[in-house]
Amino acid sequence: MGIDLGSIHTVVEGDGERTFLLLNGAGQSLHTWDYVVPVLREAGRVIRFDVPGVGESPAPDSAYSFEELGEAALQLAEPDRVGTFIVVGHAWGARAAQVIARDHSPDGVVIGSGGGKFPPRADPADMRTATVGASGNDVEVWNEAFERAYCGPGLSARDPERARWLFHLARTTPSDRAVVMGAMERTPVDSYWGRFDCPALLIYGADDLVGHAENAEDLHNRLSRSKLVYIEQAGHFVIAEQPERFAEEVCGWIEEEGL
Repeated sequence: MGIDLGSIHTVVEGDGERTFLLLNGAGQSLHTWDYVVPVLREAGRVIRFDVPGVGESPAPDSAYSFEELGEAALQLAEPDRVGTFIVVGHAWGARAAQVIARDHSPDGVVIGSGGGKFPPRADPADMRTATVGASGNDVEVWNEAFERAYCGPGLSARDPERARWLFHLARTTPSDRAVVMGAMERTPVDSYWGRFDCPALLIYGADDLVGHAENAEDLHNRLSRSKLVYIEQAGHFVIAEQPERFAEEVCGWIEEEGL
């Protein structure tokens, strides 16, 4: 199948000597990067988009593979791409980022909360609840389940404004689950896990129960040119819980690597 590039909702911001291509988590819109982008765009151009079937990008007629998504993402970025090219993926998007790194060798790749090699440690019941939208009196139940499964402990108490923003965004973003899950079915994890050679930065929340440390350490050990960072007070949604720290780690790493 082909992905219609003209239908993909895309935002391009910033300028400079490098380009960051951002890839979102499963069923999440480009807005999950809202607090990361202000720091990154000081270091270069930032391209982000809603994948087909999520947010403001309509669903295609059938599911696509991560290979097809990667090809579409690169074509989408090409007109605005400048200088050093760095692919940054979060969660589901980190799977797509690894496929791009395997097939196209960008100058660098950032893997945020990348899982899939080992099963999640979060309560399956909480994860099931968090995949279904909520309304009315169910909202609080949904929020609590989402926080337990995907966030560091105490986020809603520690940063209630950020928590409300994240919960609402994750709960209300339109998503065609069959299309999103189809990418994982069409591209088995062992086909890309650690199978690339470009410089890599691995960033995980210290309390991530989905990507979690077993995934992080295994991926780090398979790569010859990787740096692994754990961020405290963050779970699977590290890019929303600790976005400034996430972006600062990326910027520090590109300086270290000369990218």
